[in-house]
Amino acid sequence: MAGMPDDTKNRRRSAEERREDLMDAAVVVMSARGVAAATTRAIAEEAGVPQGVFHYCFRSRDELVTALFEREITRSSDRTSGALRRFSDVDRGIRAALEAQLDLVRSGPTYYLAMAELSLTVLRTPDGPPLAVWEQEQYRSRAQAGLEAWSAEHGLVWSVPLAHVASFLVAVGAGVTGTWLADRDDAQAEAALGVAAQALGSLAGSAGTPT
Repeated sequence: MAGMPDDTKNRRRSAEERREDLMDAAVVVMSARGVAAATTRAIAEEAGVPQGVFHYCFRSRDELVTALFEREITRSSDRTSGALRRFSDVDRGIRAALEAQLDLVRSGPTYYLAMAELSLTVLRTPDGPPLAVWEQEQYRSRAQAGLEAWSAEHGLVWSVPLAHVASFLVAVGAGVTGTWLADRDDAQAEAALGVAAQALGSLAGSAGTPT
């Protein structure tokens, strides 16, 4: 409604919308001032809400961190799986999936630097390693599910377990994007993805064809 005060608008936002606002605010704070500065108070201030709203939406800062990882895992996995499905050729499909991940990072390097810092910070905290392990397991399991569906659709047979292919795919994506964040060298990143796609492509063939 025109003329409605901002605080009234905030009160009418759904819990899910508030959660998204707070996650976005957390990323802004981390990007500008580092992960350590992203306290619940700082996040609430950035989102323009009382601190009590934070604790209404998230039981703790750790819960918000988990939600940030979940959101990024879904976003990244959906993007790479969508790129993979555009091709039946193995080399082209794998390369498209890896390039989709690289393009995400290139589209928002400040955000991905903040997320990388967050992942490292989690590893350093006493209760952090299980969350870090869960994060990687999610990436691998979603990559494997995407590969299984794609392989079934195109009658692809692999000479190694798809779980290993998925692990390699995730590791290459993380390594190349991490390197790109450091040197911003598009040519080197794309060359590395091409080599990885060719290597993985050599492990697959059509049903009835030796691999």
